[in-house]
Amino acid sequence: MNELTDRLDKPLPSIKITCTSVDCANDLHCYLQKKRTGNNPSFGACRSCGVENVDWDRAHLRDPNNASALFDELKTELIRQHMWTKPFDEDALRKLRKLSAEEFRIRIVKRLQSSVGRAANAWDSRQTPMEGNVIFYAQHATATCCRQCMLYWHGIDKNRELTEEEKEYFLFLIDRYFEERGINELREDR
Repeated sequence: MNELTDRLDKPLPSIKITCTSVDCANDLHCYLQKKRTGNNPSFGACRSCGVENVDWDRAHLRDPNNASALFDELKTELIRQHMWTKPFDEDALRKLRKLSAEEFRIRIVKRLQSSVGRAANAWDSRQTPMEGNVIFYAQHATATCCRQCMLYWHGIDKNRELTEEEKEYFLFLIDRYFEERGINELREDR
């Protein structure tokens, strides 16, 4: 084998995507502003190129009837788009296949309560891993992964517990995400 063949046979290195990654040339942005502003608005135009793709007033209404428009806007942020399209890792799929639909829903509710149900703390923005469970993918894709993302995408004060109505709304968004990703077919394959 020659050196070129050896290099072609190796997998490409994975690119680390973070909450602040951008690819503005491909219309994938980050709307979290550079300066932390406490509970003041920390969202707006893309932090890199300044484009404004999101109707923040509509997003902050948290209206299930606006979910399709919200999803379109979420997909213009690089981290969200990545989690909408990234294939689920094998560990996440293995865990999913072990659960009935009812058990899966219970896990989603418990995860929302344990990771983002309470007021933000020192671990905020670090409590949701990027893989290992399909619920993590859904949380990042729908901006329900931490209280900082909930503040800027959903307009919820991060210094208080979520209301039951807010938890139901986030459960609705996660259910819709799984519908679009075809999660039921993946679970029924076991």
